[in-house]
Amino acid sequence: MKQKLLFLSTVFLFLMPQAQAQIANHVVISEVYGGGGNSGAPYKNDFIELYNPTNTRIDLTNWSVQYSSAGGSTWSKTDLTGSIGPGQYYLVQQAVGANTSAPALPAPDATGTIALSGTAGKVALCNSSGLLAGAIPANMTNVVDFVGFGGTASYYEGTATTVAPSNTNSVQRNSGFGQLIAGSGNGYDSNNNNADFTAAAPKPQNSASPAEFSSSPAITATPSSIAFGNVFVNVPSSTKSISVSFANLAASDVTVMVTNPFLIATSAAGPYLNTFTITEAQRASGRFESKAP
Repeated sequence: MKQKLLFLSTVFLFLMPQAQAQIANHVVISEVYGGGGNSGAPYKNDFIELYNPTNTRIDLTNWSVQYSSAGGSTWSKTDLTGSIGPGQYYLVQQAVGANTSAPALPAPDATGTIALSGTAGKVALCNSSGLLAGAIPANMTNVVDFVGFGGTASYYEGTATTVAPSNTNSVQRNSGFGQLIAGSGNGYDSNNNNADFTAAAPKPQNSASPAEFSSSPAITATPSSIAFGNVFVNVPSSTKSISVSFANLAASDVTVMVTNPFLIATSAAGPYLNTFTITEAQRASGRFESKAP
């Protein structure tokens, strides 16, 4: 019996994020570094960095950044002055470490003397100068943002602390879901410290640094289309790979669609479908296989 030929030209991917990036609508703690002046540290001072992801200049008069050790119940503070413009950073320099010959920070916008832990602790941004109290602060009314960093902090936003920093890494707020994107700000805020921060080489920025704004969500397929040519009816074509990358997306699933008669799957073993939902966990790989039926 003869097999009929079916001409199949090109498969196109339609990629749809289910939700946009969760960018904060308030000033956030964008970076925490407590390894200043320690062995191998790139800077001699600890620091706390703030970022304004909004389109409004925020007056920081009577605001403060506050710190407590991982399990501590007493707090220390550094009062803030001035303001922070849209897309702008604000650098709060803290205590100098043992290696005073290490490089200095960029010019700070505020200066304190708090010695932060290099591995775990708690930092709060408050719109008042009153000190917090307790290992788990009883009154959070004036807390604008809170970061529990390292695995042993007694309080944090969400389900878990940030990853642990070190002498060579700070913890930095992501630009989008699970990503630090150069030039796109540090405004991602799902109210879950563990999901919102990444450990990376310290990058202190101050009010003189260029303003940065969060990028729009993006999904890219490479290549964006695949040509299959002629194949026999009822005979599967060979599989071809498409790499799909994601930027600045919220913590959500993503739907991938291909037009008939093509099918798509996350591996050559299938299952092959016209529409496939990529979960958060699957998004880490971003590799998919497509074939004609």
